[in-house]
Order: sequence, then C-alpha cells, then structure tokens
Amino acid sequence: MPALAPLFDGIATLLNVYALLILVRVLLTYVRTGGGHPLVQGLRMLVDPVLAVVRRVVPTLGGLDFSPVVAIILCYELAQLLTGLGAGAFPNPIAAITSIVLTVAQTVLVLIVILVFVRLVISFLHADPWHPLVFTTRALTDVFVAPFRRRVPRLRTGDSAAVAAFLVLVVALVAVEWLFPIIQAGANRV
Repeated sequence: MPALAPLFDGIATLLNVYALLILVRVLLTYVRTGGGHPLVQGLRMLVDPVLAVVRRVVPTLGGLDFSPVVAIILCYELAQLLTGLGAGAFPNPIAAITSIVLTVAQTVLVLIVILVFVRLVISFLHADPWHPLVFTTRALTDVFVAPFRRRVPRLRTGDSAAVAAFLVLVVALVAVEWLFPIIQAGANRV
C-alpha cells in the first residue's frame, strides 16, 4: 500500500481544496460579485453539480440549505479516509460512515443552536421586526421555536419560546457531544 500513498495523499489534497472551493462559493452568495465574472462562473461549474446532488439527498430544514455543510464534511471525511488508506490503515467502513453521519448531525445542530441564540439576543434587544436580519432570523428559526409557543408562558421582555427552544437545543447538543464517542466506539468494534 505504500506505493499508492502519494496517489491517496494527492486525492485527499484535492478533496480538501474542493471543500475550500465550496466554502468560497457559499461566501460569494453573500457578496455582490456579478455572476458574469469568469472566475465566479468557473467556480459555479465546479461546485454546483456536487451541491445539486447533495441537495437531492439532504432536505432543507427550516428553510436552511445544509447541502454545502454536508458536502464540506464529506470532502474532509473522505480526505481523512484516503490519508489513512495511504498510511496503510484499513478503516472500518461502518465506523467511517457513522463518523460522517454523526459529524453532519453535530454540525447542523450547532448551526441551529447559533441561529436560535441570535434570535434570542435579537428578541431581548427589541430590534425592528421588519429589519432584514431580524426578519430572516425569525423566518429561519420559526420551525424550531413554534412547538414551544403554546407551552411556554410569555415573558415581558424577550421571546420565551426562543428561550425554551434554545435550552432544549443546547441539551440536545450536549447529549450528542456526550454520545458521539460512545457511538463511535461501538461502531469501531463492529
């Protein structure tokens, strides 16, 4: 296997660069770049086909498109797998798949917790509800906050449903952080 190590390392490097290209593509959606620029068009031609495939598999959650996050994690995990293969390690395929699924779930949960936290801070600041940032944050997090709306008493200041949602999401995140090594250890034994 050492003879194939440079090949595996080269492919792993390409996957890491591709993950960075996905990140640049996502960041460019927030900046007015003029879609006609040749570099932007080239980047779209490289990245968009993979994102389209991931979008077919990963549904949007609360109006959020997590396909770039999933694609970046897949690139990094595959690169790590190839690097291990190049070093002569033969990873357990069940452990590798479990690691990818758990990493995606953990990352998505962290992003949701951050969004609900931003909503919570905005609610305590009494920001203009029609400001684009406030409106977008509320629209993105409504699906996570709505289940608490009727069950949680209202506060005088702030969004009590967002407080409850944030607490539940943080508990879920802590549970995932705690369970991650246990599940991974079990997958490694299979």
